[in-house]
Amino acid sequence: MNEHEKRDSAEQATSGGSNEINENGCTYHSGRVSDSSASSDELYSSYKRSYDSQGNSRSFGSDASEGARSAAQGKSDDEKQSSEYGMNKNGEYRYSYEDYNRISYDPSGVDGSSEDGGEPPRRGKSGIKVFAIIITVLLIVTAAILAGVVLSSSEEEVSSPAISVSSAPALSEESKESLSDTPQESSSSHENIRVPELTITSHEEEDTYIRSDGKLTTTQIYEKVRPSVVGILNYSAENPLTASSSGSGILVSGDGFILTNAHVISGAAGLVVVLDNNEEYAATVIGADTTTDLAVIKIDAENLTAATLGDSDQLKVGEKVVAIGNPAGLNLAGSTTEGIVSGLERTISVTLDSGESISMEVIQTDAAINPGNSGGPLINEYGQVIGINSSRLSSSNYNGIGFAIPINHALPIMEDLIRYGYVTGRVKLGITYYPISEVVGAMSGYTPGLLVYSVDTTMDIYAKGLRAGDIITEIDGVSVTSKEDLKTVLEEKSPGDTLTVTFVRGNSGAESTYTVTATLGEDTGNSDTSSYSTETGGASGVPTAAGRGSST
Repeated sequence: MNEHEKRDSAEQATSGGSNEINENGCTYHSGRVSDSSASSDELYSSYKRSYDSQGNSRSFGSDASEGARSAAQGKSDDEKQSSEYGMNKNGEYRYSYEDYNRISYDPSGVDGSSEDGGEPPRRGKSGIKVFAIIITVLLIVTAAILAGVVLSSSEEEVSSPAISVSSAPALSEESKESLSDTPQESSSSHENIRVPELTITSHEEEDTYIRSDGKLTTTQIYEKVRPSVVGILNYSAENPLTASSSGSGILVSGDGFILTNAHVISGAAGLVVVLDNNEEYAATVIGADTTTDLAVIKIDAENLTAATLGDSDQLKVGEKVVAIGNPAGLNLAGSTTEGIVSGLERTISVTLDSGESISMEVIQTDAAINPGNSGGPLINEYGQVIGINSSRLSSSNYNGIGFAIPINHALPIMEDLIRYGYVTGRVKLGITYYPISEVVGAMSGYTPGLLVYSVDTTMDIYAKGLRAGDIITEIDGVSVTSKEDLKTVLEEKSPGDTLTVTFVRGNSGAESTYTVTATLGEDTGNSDTSSYSTETGGASGVPTAAGRGSST
C-alpha cells in the first residue's frame, strides 16, 4: 500500500467515513473532518478550486488536513495551491487516484484493482504499441530505400549506352603487350584502352556452278533474267507529262522487241520503256490482241539481253517458278517472288474492255502477281520464260492465286503481231451471248443453247437475220449450249469458211425455228464494239429477206 493509501485509510478510520466510486470510476471518501474551525463556505470554496465539473482532481500535493487548515486560515487562491482533496460545503471530502494512477480501472469504467487488495495492473500495452509502430515505419522506409537502389541498378544495366568507335593509330606488338599487362588506370582515359580488332567476315562466294540437271537457284535465276525485264510507262493524251499507268515487259530480241500484256499499253498516247540500268527509250506499238491480252512493242536499241523462252508444255504441278516485275510502279522495279505451279491448263473466263467474255487457258501459280507485274515473265528452274504474268487474269478476292499465259500459246500470237500487226487465221462469228445449259433451261423455261446478246452489224450472220434475243441451238448440226461447244466447232474453221446456224425466236409456246448459212470473218483482236447491235428480231418472227432461211 502506497503513502496516499495509508494516509487515506487512517483518515477514514478517524472520520468514520466510507470509500465510494463515482460514475466516472473515481474513488472518493466521504466523512466529516475533525477540524471545525473553518467554515463550511470556506471548505466548499477550497473544494471547487481542487476539482473540475466532473469531480476530478485538478492538482494534488498536500493532504486533506492541510487543505482544511488553509481554508480555515483564510488564505487566498493565489497564495496557496489547492489541495488534492476536495471538500464540499457539508464538510465531506473525497480524493481520486485518476490523475496519477489511471490504470486502476479499464476504459469501460470497471474497477481494475486486484481482488486481493494489491496494486492495480500497470499501463504497459500502449508503450508496446508505440514501439511496434516505430519499428514498422523504420522497416518500411528501409525497404523503400533498398527497392529504389535495386531499380536504379536494373535501369543502368538494361539501358543500352551509345557506343562510339573512334579510330586509333596502329599499335606495335610491344605496345600491345605492355597495354595488355598494365591494368586500366582510369575509365575516362582513352589512352589506356585497348581497341579490339573488329572485322567483317564474308561468307564463301556462292557457287556459280550450274547443277548437272541445269536447275538454278533463285538468285541465279534473278541474275540471269533480270536484264531482260523492262518497265513500261503509259502516258495518256489527257496528261502527257505524268504516266497514267505502268507495267512490265520482256525483251524477246536483242534489237528491242518487247512482249507484254495488251491492257498494259491500252489507251496509250505515248510509251516509255525503262531498262534495268535505268536507261529510257520511247516505244512504238507493233500489234496488240485483246482476245489473248498480248501485245508487242519495240524500242530503238541494240545489243540488249533477250530472255530465253522455255517449253510451257513441260511444266509439272509443284515445280518451282519465279516471277519478276515492277509491282506498284518503278519504285519497286525488279521485285522477285517465288512460288510453285499450282495448276495447269486452267480455263478461266475473262471480260474484255468491250464487255465481251472470252475463255483462256492459263497457268496457275501462288507466286505473287500484283498490278505492275503484268507483262513480266514467269520463269522455271532453268531460267527460261514459260509464261507471261497478267494481274488482269489474277483474282483480287483471293490470296495465292495468280495466272500466267503459257509461252507456247503466246509465241504464235507474238509472231503474227510482229509480222502482220494482228493475229491471223482466227475466225469470228460476230456475236456476244449467254450459254444456257439443259439444267438452266429446264429451270428457267428458256430453250437450251446460246442466247444472243448482240450481233456485229459488219458480219454476214447479221445480214442473214440473226438478232439479239435469238437462241442458237445448233451449228453444223452439233448442239451448242456452252462456250466449250462453240470453241470446238470454230477451231476446225478458217476465215471465209461457211457454217449452218439453227436458232429459235419468240417466247415459249410461240417459238419459230430458223436455219441460215453464214460466212465466218477473221478475228484481228480489235476490241472496238461500236458495230455491235442489240436490236431484236422483227415482230413477224421471220429474218430479213436477205437472210431468210428455212423455218419449221
